Amino acid sequence: MKALIITLFCGLMTVNTLFAKEFERPTSVDYQKGVEALNEGDIEQAYTCLTNELNVHPKNGYAHCYMALVCNFCGDAKLAFHAVNESLRFIPKADTEYRAFAYYTRGMLLMNAQAYDEAEKDLNEAIRLTPSDVENYKARAEVYMNMGKYEESLADLQTAMKLDSHADVYDLMMQLLEANPDPVFFDQVTSAFSNATASR
Repeated sequence: MKALIITLFCGLMTVNTLFAKEFERPTSVDYQKGVEALNEGDIEQAYTCLTNELNVHPKNGYAHCYMALVCNFCGDAKLAFHAVNESLRFIPKADTEYRAFAYYTRGMLLMNAQAYDEAEKDLNEAIRLTPSDVENYKARAEVYMNMGKYEESLADLQTAMKLDSHADVYDLMMQLLEANPDPVFFDQVTSAFSNATASR
């Protein structure tokens, strides 16, 4: 989970400039240093810089979003929830990329807390905002699996594979088969995975 969040963060960094014309993202020194430190895996430095940033600019929703990642990485779910909730208060509505990532982050935190209904709602919103983001479907597939909604879980994994034929869904497929060992469902899952790998 921690590695996944950091990996997604790195991917999110590559789209930072795509939507810059519609709104301004923060450029303050502590914010930039905090983002760089997180990108380099220096969690302690990221925490220090982002804390400094939020002391000066408490409405920087982007900093709150990254602070949620830091807190989650450090195992402090309470502070992570607070940070991601603050990020959703302050990130501009026009910035769908970051808002989707905030909903995704909160959805993952809720899933870890076994609040699956709420996690599903957040991931639904992340998908609505960024419908081509494979990670949202993978995350919701995991939530559905934990809820016992196996068909819905499989459908999300299939969507992920349609969006990206190289999507890493193997582990989730295996978990899904363990969760529902019904022979008919086994055939559905293995067929879906075989079709996806054949199209690569």
